[in-house]
Parts: sequence; C-alpha cells; structure tokens
Amino acid sequence: MIKLDLTAKYVLAVSGGVDSMTMLHMFSSLSPRPDFCVVTVNHNIRDNAQSDCDFVENYCKKLNVKCRTVFVDVPAYAKENKISEETAARILRYQALDGEPCDFICLAHHMGDNAETVLMHILRGSGSNGACGIRTQKGKYVRPLLDMTREQILEYAAKNNVPYVHDSTNDETKYTRNFIRLNVLPSLKKLNPNAERSIARFVENVAEDCDYLDSLADVSSVEFAPMLARIPIALLRQPKPVSQRIIYKVFNRLGVYKDIEKTHITALIDLARGNGGRQVNLPFGFVAVCDYDFVTIEQSYNILVDEFEIPFATGKTVTPIGIVEVGKTESKNALRFDLNKLPDGCVFRLKRQGDTFTKFGGGTKQLKKYLIDKKIPQRLRERLLLIANGSEVYAICGVEISDKIKTDDKSDIYYLTVTDGGTDEKL
Repeated sequence: MIKLDLTAKYVLAVSGGVDSMTMLHMFSSLSPRPDFCVVTVNHNIRDNAQSDCDFVENYCKKLNVKCRTVFVDVPAYAKENKISEETAARILRYQALDGEPCDFICLAHHMGDNAETVLMHILRGSGSNGACGIRTQKGKYVRPLLDMTREQILEYAAKNNVPYVHDSTNDETKYTRNFIRLNVLPSLKKLNPNAERSIARFVENVAEDCDYLDSLADVSSVEFAPMLARIPIALLRQPKPVSQRIIYKVFNRLGVYKDIEKTHITALIDLARGNGGRQVNLPFGFVAVCDYDFVTIEQSYNILVDEFEIPFATGKTVTPIGIVEVGKTESKNALRFDLNKLPDGCVFRLKRQGDTFTKFGGGTKQLKKYLIDKKIPQRLRERLLLIANGSEVYAICGVEISDKIKTDDKSDIYYLTVTDGGTDEKL
C-alpha cells in the first residue's frame, strides 16, 4: 500500500468486496491510525444490495470506524440518460463521493483493474491518454492498492481473516469489464503469467510520455472569456499529439469534460489548417469558427434582428444589439470623435448594401471591403452597430471612426463606447 499522510483526512469507498474490505483492514491496522471514515453506496441494482451495505456498516462498528451509506438509483438513472448500468453506477458513485469533506478519497482499484481499464480503452480505439490507465492519484482521489495484484489482495484477506461479500453482478459477462476480467485476462495469463504486471509497466511508460506531451500543450496564449476561447491558429498547427492536448485543455477551461470525441478534435485541427469563415458544430451548443489568425470556440448564437434605425443622440442609447454611450468621459476602448462634424440626420443602424466608409487617415472604400481588410470575421460583421447618414458610415462602433469626424484643436470632443453586443470582447 502507498505511503499515507497522517495529517490528512481520508474517506474510504467500501463496497463489501474483497478489494475494498482489504483496504479498510489495512487502514484500521496502521499504527498510528490515520484519520478516516467509510462511505458505502447502495446502487439499487440487486435485491440484496442493502445487505452488503449492512455488512460493511457492521464490520466498521467492529473496527470502531465511522460509516455512512449513500443510496442511488442506478437503473432509473441509466434508463433516463440512455446509458449502460455500468456507466450509470460509476457516475452516481463518483457524484456521491465528490462532496465528501476530506483531503483524499480512497478507491480500492488494484493492478488487475488497471489492466482491465487499459484493455477496454484499446478496444474502444482510445489514444495514448486512454493507455495511461488508472493513475495512483488524480485530484483528491487516491488508489492505495494499485501496486497490488488481485492474488496478493486475496492472500492478505485470507491471512488476516478479512470478511467480504461476493457481488453477483461481477459474474455477469454482459458488462464489458467483467468479460475482460473473466475471459480476456485469464487467456493472456496463459501466454504470460505476469500479464497484469507487464501491462502496468506499459502504462507507466506511456504515462511518462503523456505527461511530457501535456507539458508542451501550453494554453497561456489562448484568450478566454465566459463561454468563449480564441486559440491562435499556430497552436493548432503543431504536431497532432500537442494540438490535440491543447484542444482538450481549452474545453476543460470552458467547463466541458466529456463528449468531445476524436472526430471533433480532427475537425478543429482541419479548421485551423483551412480557410477562414468555415464552421464546426460541437457538443453542448458550442461552435468553432476560423477567424483569420484564430480558431474561436464559443456558444453558438443566432441573432435575428429586424432592420432598425434609431436617431443618433448623446448619452445612453439602447439598441436591439447593444447599448451605446456617447459622452465627454473617456473610457477603455472608447472611440474619440468630433461631435460637431457629424451631419444632422445620423442614425444608429446595422450595415447595408452600398455603405461606404472613409477610413481614419483618408481613403474612401466600400464598407464591406474595409471590414475584410480589417480581418473582422464575417459572422461578426452582421451585428456591427454603425453611425450612418444615408449610405455614408461615420463610425463603426467598437472598431473605428471615419476620417471625416476625427478631432483637431478646435473639436468638441466626445467618446463613443458600445456594450452588450459590441465587438470589443470578440475581436
């Protein structure tokens, strides 16, 4: 068993099986004894599930260890979410344990469990991360028995008279893990009696490689905002082992930890190596768009705004796509202009066919061409708020003012900002 921190508080997940009961006995036999308690979970899969929990509670009383039973309904959860009972049990078990007030949660996985996990991942076509198997520690979860074989655990239980129950569901080969445990691993052991330990060495080697590749996947240059990430294209044009890990880290920062598949990763890398303007739909309502030098991942949106014209005014003006403020106070990202140079009849509106713009410094061109030259993504051009008179645009809110309203020594200087729909956060 791994070395424990005697200053830490532990919670042991105990099912009543030989692995977790052995772990419980090992903890209770230590001197000095660590600070720990037990949680046992009733999955509601078998009719006698509660008797197993009672068995654990009674043994804890004998050892003078605090124990608590948590009830979850695996069959109902599996049916509701259209997943296997095996997956549902794992999800609900971790949910029950996650909230425990402790430093570490101990799970009784052993070397055989690790071998089964690796074989399952290989059969599913997993990458090298899947081949890393089960880690001795991940966050607050630790696995004190991971360096022990099942044979060693059974030997310890027999030598120390550790009682345990047999979970009949472990004999059902309809579950993938059970099939591998009961059929695949025994066949491998005929070829190599130390198959589990050999797989453990393989896992250790792959894990070292993965840790190094993870260290190369630097996301410090990725710009994050709520439900948005802008990834420099150069990051995704690195070798795939690195770029793939960058994408996974980005999604984790966005709060997405599952349902990102290999097809999504490949599509994002292809997006970065293609032309701007293409789009990839992703799980959880996210969309990815190639914006010239970036791949932007954000929650998808469809802003359908009717044509509108709102008379220009100083102060605060609420429009269908943003709030515009025109005043004397300078603020971050404000556009500075000469109020007196704006002609009468100006309005706030969106862009239209035939709009022209005189860029700052001189030179008039079609607004569409100007926005392309500025590398403003097409998806954002449709919701840029403008100050215009007829077809002439005097200000592109959040972007630039026309040369025709630039300030000079005699100007009546005002500042223009836009929020809740402007482009500052996106560009």
